[in-house]
Amino acid sequence: MKNILVPIDGSRPSHNALQHAIDIANVYNAELTIVNITNADAVLDSFDVFEDMTDEKVKAKDKSGYVLEKAMEAVPENLMVHTVQLVSTPEIGILSEADKCDADLIVMGRRGSHSLSEQLLGSASTYVLAHAKCPVLLAHNKKEGPYRRILVPADGSEESLKAVRYAVEFAKADGASVTVFHVANMRDLIAEETALDQKKRGLEDLTDRLRQSADRVFALCKAAIADHKGGVDIHFVANIGRPGPTILKKAEKDGSDLLIMGSRGRSGLASILLGSVSRYITTHSGLPVMIVK
Repeated sequence: MKNILVPIDGSRPSHNALQHAIDIANVYNAELTIVNITNADAVLDSFDVFEDMTDEKVKAKDKSGYVLEKAMEAVPENLMVHTVQLVSTPEIGILSEADKCDADLIVMGRRGSHSLSEQLLGSASTYVLAHAKCPVLLAHNKKEGPYRRILVPADGSEESLKAVRYAVEFAKADGASVTVFHVANMRDLIAEETALDQKKRGLEDLTDRLRQSADRVFALCKAAIADHKGGVDIHFVANIGRPGPTILKKAEKDGSDLLIMGSRGRSGLASILLGSVSRYITTHSGLPVMIVK
């Protein structure tokens, strides 16, 4: 990991995101790009004449220039850092700057001062999660030291296998343990059965088939990290239940401090841009969540 992009707006969530990004940059010796975006839409109504608008005038109206200065005060001197101030819409500005700096990771708060259009997950966060080319870490909380317990939901999809690999790399860096967690969804398995199958086989062997499904997923995960685990403490656990709530219960029970997951799983067609489970987790989790593509 070489380049980390952090959008900030002066809000508490964006400050939390910066702290996460600083810690990750320290571990990986990565460069930080801190971007502050003056939201032109939020200040347009203060101009009477269209011709009066310029980038500098919009920035002056927004009075957000101090945000970058405050952010720089939190960055230790040993880190290489770049600052950028744009006039744009938040989501477009974030993705544009991520492309320019070839970001390996975007770290952002779940809600910022311009993210009021959605009740639970900010509109900018939602858009960036759906369209970013690199992983996105949503920092929902204050950073409390190194990550120690990383939870990775896995269903055998390629994106979930990428998430497992990312989790192992983060665990190496922070000395954390990793729990690969498979949730066997009974509804999905029943849906795959035809009426004839159900009549012929019955449902009494459903638990066995769910266990076999988990074993197949774990075999794929172990193969994906065979050359990467390097002494990391890894656990493989399977439960039966609805994926979203079951994952969050597991995270709470284990005292997890980071969730890493794919943006879409095997049932990714249920959502065009962001899978239903990852959307549920990013909306309801109080933990930092990294979405991998």
